[in-house]
Amino acid sequence: MSFFKLVRVVFLLTVLFVIVVGNWMTDRRLANWESPVWITVYPIVADGRSGTWDYVAKADTTFYQDINNFLDRESANYGIFLAPVLQFQMASPSESLPPPLPERLSPIAVGLWSLKMRWWAWRMDANDGLVGADIQLFVLYHDKSVGEELEMSVAMRKGRFGLVNAYASKRMNRTNQVVMAHELLHVFGATDKYLMGNLEPEYPFGYAAPQQVPLFPQSKAEIMGGRIPLNSWSSVMPDSLDQCKIGRKTAEEIGFYAQLDR
Repeated sequence: MSFFKLVRVVFLLTVLFVIVVGNWMTDRRLANWESPVWITVYPIVADGRSGTWDYVAKADTTFYQDINNFLDRESANYGIFLAPVLQFQMASPSESLPPPLPERLSPIAVGLWSLKMRWWAWRMDANDGLVGADIQLFVLYHDKSVGEELEMSVAMRKGRFGLVNAYASKRMNRTNQVVMAHELLHVFGATDKYLMGNLEPEYPFGYAAPQQVPLFPQSKAEIMGGRIPLNSWSSVMPDSLDQCKIGRKTAEEIGFYAQLDR
């Protein structure tokens, strides 16, 4: 191996080491819940419609206060008293769309999409002119009046980003917040707690009150279960985060329980 090739290999390995260590340190800090987590929100006009632009142009960080109130309330049960738990900042509205989700969710297709998505997210971060954040939340807004069904929202813990499809409608604000909080908790390590076949909450971890007697109807949704069980075969979406709770399993996954042992 030539000297210059050796230098290049050492340089690339050093860069890789710095990235890996940096990600590891950030993951540990997020799991400790000792300081507010910075989140950059990217409002994206996904359909190019004027009504969506009008809605997005009026958005500001006060919209996300309900998400903070939810996490403040739930984290306090585990001895975490940050105020606020999350610190939001907003990038300028844009029409820059992320790479489309693969039609087939095979490991290879998802892996390739993840690489493309990370590259796109890095470029968005490099050009937003804001303080470097811990998490990126990309919110793709669509005109509710068109009646189009939204694509699924996703989040990646390793990439530390969430991709949320939402309606550009004040009437849907609180429902949008439920979806955003769900995806953000994925970034912190929470797993889905609903059945993939019918999207019904999975007992017991997908229930807000699995020990309740009688079990039905539940009054709240476990945030990662996503819905309020009415009986053993049907459920409804929560109207807002006021009807949501972080259950024990989710609390363990995102590091809340670890704070009780400190």
